[in-house]
Amino acid sequence: MTDRKRSLVRASALLLAATVATGCAIRPAADVKAEASKTPEIHTDTEPLAKRLPKLGRIVSAHWQQKAPGADSRVPGPTDYYISALMKLDPGSVAVLTASTQMQPAVVGAEPEGISIPAELADFAPAGAQWVHSRVLDETLVRADSAQLYFDPASDTVYLSAANVHLPNAVTVHVGPDGNQVTITPTPPAPTP
Repeated sequence: MTDRKRSLVRASALLLAATVATGCAIRPAADVKAEASKTPEIHTDTEPLAKRLPKLGRIVSAHWQQKAPGADSRVPGPTDYYISALMKLDPGSVAVLTASTQMQPAVVGAEPEGISIPAELADFAPAGAQWVHSRVLDETLVRADSAQLYFDPASDTVYLSAANVHLPNAVTVHVGPDGNQVTITPTPPAPTP
């Protein structure tokens, strides 16, 4: 074997070892650019939100996006879905929803009680909104792995930031800390008169 071939074999072996050691995969530059340019589509259909958020009342209009950061992964397993939604409700609906709960002002951009609307949706937020928040309403109005609702009473707008929003009557199976499955069955909704 010539010195040139030995050098190429060594360089290839070092590159392979570095790739394996760091857990990185070599991907074409075009794939990296395509992934970086992906922005979630902005949806305006209200039906998917209405099905999952019936306690909000009628959603007049909405601008929302859903992200699944792990969906392009080559690792098998469940994928979390994150949703950001600005929803306009019927006039007076936000006042009714927030009337019986102590609401706190939400600071724009501050966590964990702050509101941080993604740049793609910011143009659809009401100008001069005075957002308020309540953890009680997060837990009672949305069935999700985690959810935060922010309300602007003046414009009857609700902003939702949530992970894995579930259908209200779906059965959920979680694995507990001991490795056993725990099934959570929600209480069926009361019949409507």
